[in-house]
Amino acid sequence: MTLILFSIFWKTLATASVIVAAGRSARRLGPLLTSVLITMPFNAGPGFFFIALEQEPPFLAQGALMAFAVTGVILIYCTVWVHASRRFNFAITSLIAIGAWLAGVIVLDALPATPLVAGACAAVGALAALVLRRRDIPKPQTPPSAAGWQFVIVRGLAAGIVVASVATASPWLGAHWSGILLAFPTTLLASTWMLWGHYGRDFTAATLNAAQPSLAVYASFCVALHWLAGPLGGVAAVVTAFALSGVMAAVYAAILMRISRGR
Repeated sequence: MTLILFSIFWKTLATASVIVAAGRSARRLGPLLTSVLITMPFNAGPGFFFIALEQEPPFLAQGALMAFAVTGVILIYCTVWVHASRRFNFAITSLIAIGAWLAGVIVLDALPATPLVAGACAAVGALAALVLRRRDIPKPQTPPSAAGWQFVIVRGLAAGIVVASVATASPWLGAHWSGILLAFPTTLLASTWMLWGHYGRDFTAATLNAAQPSLAVYASFCVALHWLAGPLGGVAAVVTAFALSGVMAAVYAAILMRISRGR
């Protein structure tokens, strides 16, 4: 029992650190670049790394495939969240979006777990997000200061506990549900909680709206891990996939900055 608690503790701290980074830098980065940061696989990445320390590569490959399939569901989550935020407070908005995520996962769970089905699910989610994308978000006001340390640390720890718990419970969950649960939008939920509380409704909605195309960064991690787990082995595959997603995030952020400067 002591070893399990210690495992959850250090995994929580590792994951929480990235949420703190997002909270402290959001004011300087703005909604567009913050969206790139929060769609990095800071939830699935550490989770799969911890799993790789205990499970075989086929387990990782199957979990990564399911995490990729859930990309389409996460896109629906973002779309529903952004639209619901116009009328409801943070708690109700998030509950509605989580309900949409759960509905999507139930449908996904009934489908065969193959690369073709996973790709189709991601594509359907992307198409739905594009068609239903909200385009009337007011320009957010820049807050006078960055979010306080205590503010973001509490929210970071909350997200870290979820990631650590799923990773620790992976031997009992199995690859299928480990992948699905690590794809739960924990980082997005914790980040929007933090952003709404300090940066406001419009800043948060603009960030999550911009996060939809940025989810290509997260998807690239899942695809790379699925294909690399066998040839490279567990830990090496996770590290390589995470590095590749980091390169993709950097390139995408550079493109966004160039487009922004050209306006």
